[in-house]
Amino acid sequence: MAWTIDAGHLFRRWRLAIAVAVLALVCLGWAFALLRGQEGPARAEAQPASLDNTEEGPARCPDAWDERSSPSGGTADLVPAAATEMFLCTYRHDSAEPLRLDASRRSTEHVDDLSTYLNALPTDPPQDEVCLLGGTVEHGIVFGYPQQRAVSIRLVDCGWQREGASRYGGDLRKVTAYWGVRWNE
Repeated sequence: MAWTIDAGHLFRRWRLAIAVAVLALVCLGWAFALLRGQEGPARAEAQPASLDNTEEGPARCPDAWDERSSPSGGTADLVPAAATEMFLCTYRHDSAEPLRLDASRRSTEHVDDLSTYLNALPTDPPQDEVCLLGGTVEHGIVFGYPQQRAVSIRLVDCGWQREGASRYGGDLRKVTAYWGVRWNE
């Protein structure tokens, strides 16, 4: 019996074998990349900022408003430069102490404009003006910075305050308008 070799048939088998080998290498490479990605060093999850945003972490509104943790004031810049985002934090008086976060609004537009406005407010409390207290809403603003801890300021005793800085006066309607809301929202 004589064996005959068909060159065309042999060429097709070699082509099929090469295609299968290439496909197998691609699949192995893809599987290796997936496994390698899972075996890499564990990445720490971003931790939420503390109540007053004094620890590193993403900027966010504190979950509660506690009068006992209100910052004291001074004359340093209220809002340090280079913030890239800001949050308007709203707390309603229809809950028990500490007040719970009602709304958190984020904006990345006009951050420098608002920080400049707040820093330019007077550092001394007004002498002959009456401050209206007892509103139904408390406000705080959190300024976020890349690779730095956030800065949290609050409207307390007729002035914007954070540890080391206070500013008085200003128009709450103008401040809340940066987020497109009214002062009592």
